[in-house]
Amino acid sequence: DLGCSLGAATLAMRKGITANNCKIIGVDNSIDMVKRCKMHIDAFKGKTPVTIVEGNIQDINIENASIVVLNFTLQFIDKTQRQALLNKIAQGLKPGGLLILSEKISSDDNVIDNVLIDLHHSFKRDNGYSELEVAQKRSALEKVMLTDTFNEHETRLKNVGFADVVMWYKCYNFTSMVAIKG
Repeated sequence: DLGCSLGAATLAMRKGITANNCKIIGVDNSIDMVKRCKMHIDAFKGKTPVTIVEGNIQDINIENASIVVLNFTLQFIDKTQRQALLNKIAQGLKPGGLLILSEKISSDDNVIDNVLIDLHHSFKRDNGYSELEVAQKRSALEKVMLTDTFNEHETRLKNVGFADVVMWYKCYNFTSMVAIKG
């Protein structure tokens, strides 16, 4: 959950909300990202109130939520703590509530995994990233971003009470899923 991405996602959600009595709460653990996000939110006014909080998503209370969006967050949380976070989210959602989960995923097949990584790096180079920038980013994330397979995500989500889990978007090894609370 990056400030720029958090801001863009929040603005898109706010723009799409037509119901009354809704509010959006965004969370990021970086004060710089929170400041940047608040600048985006303040620049584009809307009728739905938005609160941006600096904090760890694992420490945030989730109550009576209709939708929770978790963008590229689980992959940076220790694998032993992911189930607990998803359980907390499921408990904080209303029945029929949605979790929109976007993550970089890995494949059970190393050949496929490497092909998708190579394609993504080619995409970056085609869009102006230098070879050095691609290598530095990969090196920086290698030991801190721990990805799961789609099946691991699906199993974990179903274990905490989501009845349906659907992959609605996939590009290279990036995916977005919708999970509906049973």
